[in-house]
Amino acid sequence: MRIWSRALATGALLKPEVWAEATKDPIPFVFTGNYNGPGTWRYGLGFVESGGFIGGEGSFAGYESTTVYSPTLRTAIEVVSTKNPNAITPPPAFQALAMAVYGTGLGFGLTPEQALAPTFTGAAGVPDARPRK
Repeated sequence: MRIWSRALATGALLKPEVWAEATKDPIPFVFTGNYNGPGTWRYGLGFVESGGFIGGEGSFAGYESTTVYSPTLRTAIEVVSTKNPNAITPPPAFQALAMAVYGTGLGFGLTPEQALAPTFTGAAGVPDARPRK
């Protein structure tokens, strides 16, 4: 995954002109069900980006993952977990790990405490575990 995420994030998988088009104007988005928590995410053509880390996230029966690479920091981070209601999901878990190593100024749009708060209920109608103001 380290090799794949680096190749994806640096554009090595594509011709330069295709990578330039894929990374042009990524759009801000929020995962459904508050899966990614309060942080800042952008979606490009076939990848997600947060704080300069580029990669992918996904899930299948019982598992979920986020794998990202920062070309600037030359760092790959992968988080894999089982699906559990009221858990810390892989997207904010990766952000918490990156902030633990590189500090809070990465541009994630959240604090380490927010990244470590359970975010995803996993079930419709189940209230979010985060405290409300």
